[in-house]
Amino acid sequence: MTHWRLYSSLALAAAFCACRTGGYRQSGPRLEASARLLRIEDTRRDEPAFLDSLLTSSDAGTRARAVLAVGRIGARSHLPAVRMLASDPDTAVSANALFSLGLLKDTASVSLAAASLRAGAPQGVEAAWLLGQLGDVGRKPLIDALGDTSLSAPVRAALILAAARLRPLPTASLVPLLADPDSAIAWRAAYAIARGRGTAAMPQLLELTRSPWAAVREQVARGASRTASGEALAAAARASLEMLVRDTSTHVRTNAVRTLSTYGPPTQAAVLAALLDDDAGVRLTAAQSLGGVLDSARTIWLRVFERDTSFTIRRAIAEGAIKYGHDLATSAGWASSTDWHRRAAAAELDGHGPAIDAAPRLSRWASDPDGRVRAAAAGAEAQLAESASVRGVVRARLRQALSDSDAFVRTAALGALAKGITESELAAALVGYGMSLSDPDNDARLAFWTLVDSAVTRKDFVLSESVTQSLSSLARPSDPLERIAAARIGRFAGWRDSAGTARPLSWYEARAREAAGRPPVLAIETQRGTLELQLFADEAPLTVFKIVSLARRGFFDGQQFHRVVPNFVAQMGDPRGDGNSGPGYAIRDEMNRRRYLRGTLGMALSGPNTGGSQFFVTHSPQPHLDGDYTVFGQLIRGGDVLDRIVQGDRIVRVTVH
Repeated sequence: MTHWRLYSSLALAAAFCACRTGGYRQSGPRLEASARLLRIEDTRRDEPAFLDSLLTSSDAGTRARAVLAVGRIGARSHLPAVRMLASDPDTAVSANALFSLGLLKDTASVSLAAASLRAGAPQGVEAAWLLGQLGDVGRKPLIDALGDTSLSAPVRAALILAAARLRPLPTASLVPLLADPDSAIAWRAAYAIARGRGTAAMPQLLELTRSPWAAVREQVARGASRTASGEALAAAARASLEMLVRDTSTHVRTNAVRTLSTYGPPTQAAVLAALLDDDAGVRLTAAQSLGGVLDSARTIWLRVFERDTSFTIRRAIAEGAIKYGHDLATSAGWASSTDWHRRAAAAELDGHGPAIDAAPRLSRWASDPDGRVRAAAAGAEAQLAESASVRGVVRARLRQALSDSDAFVRTAALGALAKGITESELAAALVGYGMSLSDPDNDARLAFWTLVDSAVTRKDFVLSESVTQSLSSLARPSDPLERIAAARIGRFAGWRDSAGTARPLSWYEARAREAAGRPPVLAIETQRGTLELQLFADEAPLTVFKIVSLARRGFFDGQQFHRVVPNFVAQMGDPRGDGNSGPGYAIRDEMNRRRYLRGTLGMALSGPNTGGSQFFVTHSPQPHLDGDYTVFGQLIRGGDVLDRIVQGDRIVRVTVH
């Protein structure tokens, strides 16, 4: 449980960032108001008079909930009221108002945000975040406040993370904070500098190699890359990394191995040693880094490939070896494996190397019985679509793929053909669009509209009468995301409506009651142990309801963690297993004031309002995700289990209690 102690100061600071925005008792008019707010957020359809009445309610809980809804749905017409509520005497109301102004990126709120830094910890934290959201517009007051030691520690910490969003990074203002005696301040300063990848503060960053705080050492290990250190400090940075790669913290070692590999072959011994680390995440990171440190000798590639039998690690090694022409996947028989994961990996690896050689290799996968393998091959072919030597043959195969039974094969083909689209390809895409209307996922439909947009915006593209008629006959999509994509095209501009279909008010009332009740706990039983996460039904009621409903019907049982990035996230929720699919519907974003700490539960997205069943748990704080991905839970038990999970690990069952 070492890492929980390391981040204890973060948890204390985060207490100032979170509040229960919907957890007040629901009955009568208040229940109806909460339900109607949920309907507004779910449909993204403003009800101006009603929302205005809630923004001026005498009940603070109602005002807090309403002002958050304004930011979530992007209702800029309510901005004057939101700005006024930023000075509300109730801290939850004013903090929510400042957060909403950040979601709306209201550039007129700079002076308001600057003044709110002294209003108290909750308001000050959100005011700092707002300034960071505004970029250059908020730069001056943000930098001025960074040096103000009279501000509370949570506000100062929030200001540092806000400054990390600025480009160029205000390095001179951040460097003094590296020496702050408060670990919550010091690690944030180190995070900002490491993320900014600048050279100016590298000497001061390297001085923290022996910091007593692992959270600080993590950032040193992250930031001391070859690009950031430059010639003058390369030797010192390497020395620091070679020390950190033996650190007691697995998170520090993971970052150190990844960064050390940027120095190339001279670090080969240290990276190879990391392949024997006790921690699977460190070993995987080392495997992923071998391409930058090993030479072309086949013997050493074979040796490291045979040493570890984990498929995830072997795949990473094979990806590095293929760059030198060593096809370890074929040697291991992956192409003829009964396991689709291995065939899909072999298909992806076939796309490496000179296009003239890769294109013939990829042709064998078109008849694979598993759509996930064909999708992997189509993705590899998409990378070759503009290569002059194979452009014709590859685009012809991608055009055939537009009628594939697998939606994600079609999605990959549409994405590749969008550039340089021809009329015959557009005609084939129209046929494929008809197939996509029955897809549970909307990926192929969205890709189709991107392709059409690419075609009609080209000055040299002339539509035939038949294609024009086919486009004109398309029905208005029921999916709001698809309507948004189509409305970029002039002839479909009338479809520009992001509102969804409302459910009965009684449905929203049920969700409002749940939000006010006891927080549910999600138990994820894995082959490594069990993760327990408290869900924030009061702050993300629609998201929590959907995930809980899926869990109760056994949707997640037997799945795998299809994506695990060491010291970043462990992700699950894809029934297909290749990272592409979901439950067949999308959940609206429910951004809230919770921050991404270690063990935070967030929705995976491919764009705004695209959440479904895929979610992730963070291994360590990830401030760059704040306000961009819905937070709907927090790990309360199983931190050691989280660190042991690797990609491909099985989920036994998911329960709710």
